[in-house]
Amino acid sequence: MADLDQALEARHPDNFRKHSLMIAAASVIVEDGKLLLVRDTHGFWASVGGWVDEGERPDEAVLRELREELSVEAEVTGVLHPHLEWKAEQATDGSGFLLFLYRLRLLSRDFKLLESEITEARWAAPADWPDLPMLPYVRALLEERTEEWLAG
Repeated sequence: MADLDQALEARHPDNFRKHSLMIAAASVIVEDGKLLLVRDTHGFWASVGGWVDEGERPDEAVLRELREELSVEAEVTGVLHPHLEWKAEQATDGSGFLLFLYRLRLLSRDFKLLESEITEARWAAPADWPDLPMLPYVRALLEERTEEWLAG
């Protein structure tokens, strides 16, 4: 016979090891075989994205980031496989991050850059990526997921 109290106790969060994970969301916006990338103020390229605020869903976060960084609206058209980095580079506490990835369709293209964070936006084909400075984990993710992202 099923025992609800025992089942709930066995699954209680206090009984399991905790992992310190930061949560982020990023966009995958593809047109004509090119991915929309932005260059940050440090000179590195990536797709639009950022950290998920407390109480915010990852899909809300990626749309907020797009509004903040490029002043444009979009809609989520697909959810892609997330990326899990168990130990983030330079994290002295052993924390990692979980990156939710969303395929978006732009509803407008009149980019107004948030100059405190973004210096340029451009459409870049995979053949262009080797010439663009990217953080190592961004480049690795782009190279790993190119086929999946461009197929959609």
